[in-house]
Amino acid sequence: MSAAPILTLGETQRGPGQRFPALVWSLLHAPLVLVLYAPAVTAAVAAVPGRYRLALWPTFVPQALLLGLAPWLLTLPVSGWRRGYRFVLPAVAALFTAVLTLDSQVYRSVGFHLNGFFLKVLMQPHALGELGMSGSFVAEVLAGALAVIAALTLLGAWFIGRLAPSRRRSWRIALALLLLSAVERVYGETLAHVGGPAVFASAGVLPLQVPLRFDGLAILLFGKAKKDPFASAETQRVRPPLDPTTVRFDRRPDVLFLVTESLPVDHLDAQTMPNLWRHAAEGARFTRHYTTASATHYAIFSLFYGLQAQKLEATVGAGRRPVVFPSFANNGYAVHALAASCVDWMQLRETVFGGVTHPVETWCHGEGTEVDRQMVARARAITRETPRDEPLFVFLFFDGTHFSYPYDPKDRLFTDEWDGQGSVKVTTEPGYKIKNRARNAARTVDRVVEEFLQDFQSVRGSAPLVFFTGDHAEEFKQKGHIAHGSDVTEEQIHVPAIFFGPGVPRGVYGAPTSHTDVTPTLLALLGDTHAPSLYSDGGDMFRSPDDRFVVATVGWEPRYAVVGKDLKVRMFAGLGSTDVTDPDDKPLADGAVRFAANAAKIMKALRGEVDQLPARGDAAAKAQPPAP
Repeated sequence: MSAAPILTLGETQRGPGQRFPALVWSLLHAPLVLVLYAPAVTAAVAAVPGRYRLALWPTFVPQALLLGLAPWLLTLPVSGWRRGYRFVLPAVAALFTAVLTLDSQVYRSVGFHLNGFFLKVLMQPHALGELGMSGSFVAEVLAGALAVIAALTLLGAWFIGRLAPSRRRSWRIALALLLLSAVERVYGETLAHVGGPAVFASAGVLPLQVPLRFDGLAILLFGKAKKDPFASAETQRVRPPLDPTTVRFDRRPDVLFLVTESLPVDHLDAQTMPNLWRHAAEGARFTRHYTTASATHYAIFSLFYGLQAQKLEATVGAGRRPVVFPSFANNGYAVHALAASCVDWMQLRETVFGGVTHPVETWCHGEGTEVDRQMVARARAITRETPRDEPLFVFLFFDGTHFSYPYDPKDRLFTDEWDGQGSVKVTTEPGYKIKNRARNAARTVDRVVEEFLQDFQSVRGSAPLVFFTGDHAEEFKQKGHIAHGSDVTEEQIHVPAIFFGPGVPRGVYGAPTSHTDVTPTLLALLGDTHAPSLYSDGGDMFRSPDDRFVVATVGWEPRYAVVGKDLKVRMFAGLGSTDVTDPDDKPLADGAVRFAANAAKIMKALRGEVDQLPARGDAAAKAQPPAP
């Protein structure tokens, strides 16, 4: 019997006969994919409840095989090219692997995959210099990468030629792998449904995985999705990095943490919210404060966890609770959380508010401004029930500024307004009319807050330390949107933020700050000396540097903004477009230059890093004079 002919590198044969060895070569890259993402995969599996870890591990193998199959699928149109195919397939596979290598490092660094922002950084020599990479270093890396790609291309061409010819049906194998990937997607979604947010977050570790949703069928087959990530003993053993019992306050005033729905920064002014504007002039106002997300539950998560919004699912899924509530309880505070809104649907009751001393109280039903009044009535009762010698922490979440912006008739200052009738009708209304109604609603909230503050101080005998902000802002068609949760425009993410009361440095602060900073600032005002980096992506707002950048996202989709004092970068994760503007979303003639000069700081913000900051006294001295 004669042996099958062995082809040398220079020989050719019919293209179809090369498809099987080309498929084998392409799939040999799947183990490499697993090696590249092994640290991220290990971390993702470790973050899920213990009972699901073993079931989660097998999902990554079909995902890796699908990534290995991708170069073969991409090069099928040229598989009939007799001389070139066995070089094209290995070249595409090598280039694809090089991109995955870079992506795996990006994912380890900032928690999401290669996107337009990082591509833009890599294309700018000045930006690379800011990141500590010299031109010669970049050239060496590129030369090395090209050499590896060339070597792998030649090795792959030899491999394909060595195995060819073959009459095996490569299509059957490819279709089987696609079917296996589809099964994995169904299995993975089912696992996420019953396993909770951390399992869902782990599905995005490897790139290019097709999202799958069948909530209705899953509920029918398996019941409601897992909502309480703290229900199992495994998650209860996961603790925050900072032990709340080590947090020590050197003073203990009453504390009010006030948040209102959908409040743009420009609604805090002397006309719209005169009482809070007056308090801001007596305390500290932060003019460049941004929510971390334009969706409520992500923003509330950041306020109390001090973490960026995109970390919600992995954090709460791992069983972590915010440090702020138990810290106050351990310092002798009675801790209460009240919301004039249903927080159950946002899963906040068991996550963000899971550590509150008293069960969170909500008002889910009511018309107009009534729900806010019911909440405040309960807060007044708590004020009277709590002994004066026991410090009190109360969180209040006002809903009156939410669409469709109800208000009391006495607060109708802005008269050319939308009448509040019909979500369909509002789409035809001019934006300024919708905004005017929202400002009237803000006036009502301002008055209700002031009445509560006066009563609180009268009953408690001393002024409380107060923080006030909006969970996110609101757009009134300025950029083509109504309300919030659809983009990271200036109108949806720029919110007011003020501190006032005993111990608050007075002034107007213009450095960029974020919801990630609020908990560290509050604890620092009361005397805690822990470094915020132990538990937070933020820092002390009074010490925030002028050249800092902060991060915002939509929350439910990976649309990001990184915002500085005079520069903003917007991106959609996984796509190539990146917009560089000023913070008001206006194009900059020198945007590329500014982007390059600040690339290192922008990437640091995405990683949740904050520079070492000056002493509090030095920062307070930098504040502008109080607003008149």
